[in-house]
Amino acid sequence: MKITKIELSHISIPFAKPYKLSRTYGTLHEAHAVIFKVHTDEGIVGLGEADPMSPFTAETPASVMTVTRDIIAPHLMGQDPRRIAMVESTLDEIIDGNLTASGAVNMALYDIIGKTNNIPVHNLLGGMRHDKLPLLFGVGSGTPEETIAVIAAQIETGCRCFMIKMGALPIADEIKRLVAVKEQFGDRVSIIIDANQGWEVTEAIEFIDGIHAHRPDLIEQPIKRWDIDGLKRIRDRCSYPLSADESVTAVSDAATLIREKAVDVFSIKISKNGGLDKSRQIAQMADGFGLKCLMNSMLEFGITQAASLQLGCTLSNLIDLGHAYGSVLRMSDDITDFGQNISEAVVTVPPASGLGITLDEKKLKKYTTDYLNLK
Repeated sequence: MKITKIELSHISIPFAKPYKLSRTYGTLHEAHAVIFKVHTDEGIVGLGEADPMSPFTAETPASVMTVTRDIIAPHLMGQDPRRIAMVESTLDEIIDGNLTASGAVNMALYDIIGKTNNIPVHNLLGGMRHDKLPLLFGVGSGTPEETIAVIAAQIETGCRCFMIKMGALPIADEIKRLVAVKEQFGDRVSIIIDANQGWEVTEAIEFIDGIHAHRPDLIEQPIKRWDIDGLKRIRDRCSYPLSADESVTAVSDAATLIREKAVDVFSIKISKNGGLDKSRQIAQMADGFGLKCLMNSMLEFGITQAASLQLGCTLSNLIDLGHAYGSVLRMSDDITDFGQNISEAVVTVPPASGLGITLDEKKLKKYTTDYLNLK
């Protein structure tokens, strides 16, 4: 089997509602991705997805398409897609960074192998441990009343875990939001606080001290990704777990955070972390040193969500909270059928081969803003 062609489609789909994040990321109105279709001489097509999001990543959809056209594709043509380790090694040598681009290739190769052997990708990753996982729901920045209203509505769907986005408002207002939520819902829900790098260390400590007994279940990436010493200070002040997201991108980042004892949890994002193999390596490193993993998302479409689920269902060290498999529900539309796996705030691992999803070609064409056909 050989790779004969790669199709790239830059898609843009609006959110169902604008999503207010931290002061670092602002308010998002639409999501972008680059869809990879890796063709083989045996007619099997593997699907991948790159989810660059500036300034979260240094990559952009345009850079993903350029590096794939100019560097990645010429090295892939004629290669056997089943030799994933060799392809990974080659990509690591020829490109620096560009993890969302190489990650999309990795997803597509696993999809090809799964389809070739008529097995789900999780069988290639050690086998399924969890046939279902609970969802977490992201709650954008807003007033205490708005935050409570969103959570109350999602509780009606069965959701019990919420990631409240902070970092856009003054610390005093963010404290009021959490206190209001905890007083309203108590232990009926689990709460993750995610400031998306929006705070200074002093602000994070002010928040931790200010909420007193109204503790969340997890706090994620409150400060800049590079400030490892700051994360250590915050972890020392917390009586609950601290998670790294932007700080754990490459495998080497995971090693640094483990060595420095800076966090308790790694936020795994398949596209951010460079595909299934690198994400699995990070998760296994975490497991070896007693850290947990949160399966998170980059505001993704169904291909990356499916790849994330194929890995997440195999892990033994998942944190006992919800996981971010509801990204497609936040969009006004999707290009796959991944959403059919979600019901009553639970995602079920599909039995189909490969990544387990089907691409809607008409929708792909509808939402494509740029296209490359590489041979």
